Amino acid sequence: MIQSKRLLWLLCLNASFLVRAESSASAPAGLPSADTAIICAKDNAADCYPRLFEPTKDFQVIREGQNIPPGLHVRLDVNTGVKEARLNIPIEGEEAGTLEGIPVEQAMVVVESDEIISSETSSPQPEEEAIQKALRDHHNKKPPPYEAAGKIQPPPPTGEDIGKFEKAKLTLAMEGRVFDSALDDLKELSHDLYYGLEIAKDGPVLEKLVCLILGSGTEKFHAKDNKRDQKAAAILASAVQNNPTALKEVAAMSRMVFSPTCGTELPAPKNNNFVRILRNRLGREKDPATLKSKVAAISGLLKDETIRSSFLESDGMELLLAIWLKKGGQWDTTRAKVADAVMDNFLDEDLGAVLGVWPKEAVEESAVCEEKGKMLTDGCWEHHIGSFLKTSPTSSWAEDLLKSLQRERKKLKVEVKHQEL
Repeated sequence: MIQSKRLLWLLCLNASFLVRAESSASAPAGLPSADTAIICAKDNAADCYPRLFEPTKDFQVIREGQNIPPGLHVRLDVNTGVKEARLNIPIEGEEAGTLEGIPVEQAMVVVESDEIISSETSSPQPEEEAIQKALRDHHNKKPPPYEAAGKIQPPPPTGEDIGKFEKAKLTLAMEGRVFDSALDDLKELSHDLYYGLEIAKDGPVLEKLVCLILGSGTEKFHAKDNKRDQKAAAILASAVQNNPTALKEVAAMSRMVFSPTCGTELPAPKNNNFVRILRNRLGREKDPATLKSKVAAISGLLKDETIRSSFLESDGMELLLAIWLKKGGQWDTTRAKVADAVMDNFLDEDLGAVLGVWPKEAVEESAVCEEKGKMLTDGCWEHHIGSFLKTSPTSSWAEDLLKSLQRERKKLKVEVKHQEL
């Protein structure tokens, strides 16, 4: 009993030490630390609170967007979905009601170590040496891989949505008479984690959606009629948004997604792929809302490393820049979606972007970026964003994109290309 309490004390001391160490080392020089960063509720700008949850001995509600230090006692109200946390320390008067009928020692979870301290097989060590050993063992441990989503539970089998969903999938795959109604139903249900996952797991349905996005329908159902291509893009974007399990399923079929076998109106996959087909057909895109939905679908897919690598290797950033350069104010909402895609995936780490993947080249001179054959190169993004800001100076999202891109470009430590002497 004494040995168990000593081990619990060591683990708590260990967790407290690591929280203090991580908090002090996480914030780079010149930036506010995670301890002082403030976030505000989406629906009430006056309701602000620290980004880092500050635990006490009492349970407190964990607010949306708050980071939780390790080693806390966290509980979930299954009726309301509210999560609360407090310091993981013994509270006076609480021990008896913790787990009635179960010894307190058995409620502990001990991480396995290469060396186990046993009161039966090892002689007691001095207290200070034991603390140092526990700290060394914990510091050398690698945490288990983080899974952003737990098991996705299916809806009740008696629900109306499950029948509607299965019928819609079958209709889409078989090109049934109510094809458009099936797309509408899938669009409505794809926001749900379960249905989004089921769409991602269904190869024929997934390929049909990709082909519609690329502008390839069938003899009976043309992609551009009734905005079928826009609906397909919205379905795919919703299915993978904030749904890492669904995205993993799509990534497992990335070859099919990137080079689908569509109708005869599209080139054979051997000679083309998702990016090149969209790039070649960009002139046919006349509806800003439809193209915006397609950019949203691309952005969601880019969260996967395999798809992102294929996208960059196929000059996918040229595609996004070509979309940015569509002429006319009616395309501003589409441009804003392009900005979101670039920020979310390449420039803003807080939004899940992987830094250092793009950009890779130096900034081009403005004269070069005005040449028809070179205007879509990676080094021309700053020029085209700057040109847009001259005509739309109040577009703060474009200014944020430009500043973030310039910050990342500086890390390359390369000079401007084609510098005139």
